[in-house]
Amino acid sequence: MKRILPIVVAVLWFPLSLFAQGILDFHPEEEVVPRLLAARKPSVAREGMAGTSSWTLLHFSDIHGCTENLERIVAFRERYGKYIDAALHTGDSVKEEMADGNPWDQVKGAGALMNTVGNHDIRIGSEESASQEVTYRFLLEPHLGGWDVVQPDGVGRKGSRHYAACYYYRDYPLSGIRLIVLDGMHYTKDQEDWFEGRLSEALARNLQVVVASHLPPEKGLLPLESGFTERDEPLDEEAGSHRLPDSAFARVDAFLDQGGTLVCWLAGHTHQDFLGPVRGHERQFQVIIDKAGWPDWFMDEDRTVGTSFQDSFNLFTVNPSRGFFVIDRIGCNRDQYLRGKHLFVYDYRNGKVIVNE
Repeated sequence: MKRILPIVVAVLWFPLSLFAQGILDFHPEEEVVPRLLAARKPSVAREGMAGTSSWTLLHFSDIHGCTENLERIVAFRERYGKYIDAALHTGDSVKEEMADGNPWDQVKGAGALMNTVGNHDIRIGSEESASQEVTYRFLLEPHLGGWDVVQPDGVGRKGSRHYAACYYYRDYPLSGIRLIVLDGMHYTKDQEDWFEGRLSEALARNLQVVVASHLPPEKGLLPLESGFTERDEPLDEEAGSHRLPDSAFARVDAFLDQGGTLVCWLAGHTHQDFLGPVRGHERQFQVIIDKAGWPDWFMDEDRTVGTSFQDSFNLFTVNPSRGFFVIDRIGCNRDQYLRGKHLFVYDYRNGKVIVNE
């Protein structure tokens, strides 16, 4: 019995100690900081550019009410904040519907993370969707003050066409980057006109553009073989509902025709990773990210709680003068086929993959 007891204690202790580990235990400074510094290597100066510093965004999506994983992301952002310029969640904050509550109201520090409207964020029961105004009051208004973003003129003014706008932008002058965040669930002509205006401003100011929305494109993506692309279900116009209208991508085509620079689109919604050129708009590249919350039946990889795979988000770094971006996965870094989701580097000026591992 004396010999058995230590074994029993060890067996009981091991899973308890494993589950007690936080995100910083799995992603310690000696691993994370060198990766961030390598991705953020200083850019060379280029004539006519607004900035030369690299820019890093913590990108996650579809937290779906998982406050534990949101707390972990907040802890990561706070620990490595000196190397990360911003954090953005691309939609579906609530578990299933608005009545479940907004996790940004429940997790200390989450208010510093920018947010986007997803299809579940406007759901009222099974048949009804919230208006733009209700969505604005619920999801954005309580936290906008901490994001340092610019909204359209007329927000909060009754009668304005942008009265309850759930879209915004933010400029990063040191990097020459403009981040534009769209509300794909209330995509009106007013919003599209505003979007076109912000693209025109970016062109005039030599700012490179990153556009974010919850939704994938209406016409899907041309699949790119990678662990960051789900293998069995190509993302096309037949794959599910809720898509960002093709007219949004047409606006970006016009921006490109005039000499503008698009880094890429960022999105969520699919609960799986996809990346590739936008179908019908091949000069535009989109990165769709895996779900950050608990696993569900859509997902194609192991997301065991209490391991590093509990987490899944990207460190997305743009090197504006050299014209490439880096996706560095934190957490779940392989799919069910054991393909790597470790690192993806893309030359967005020439449309070429540099690293895919």
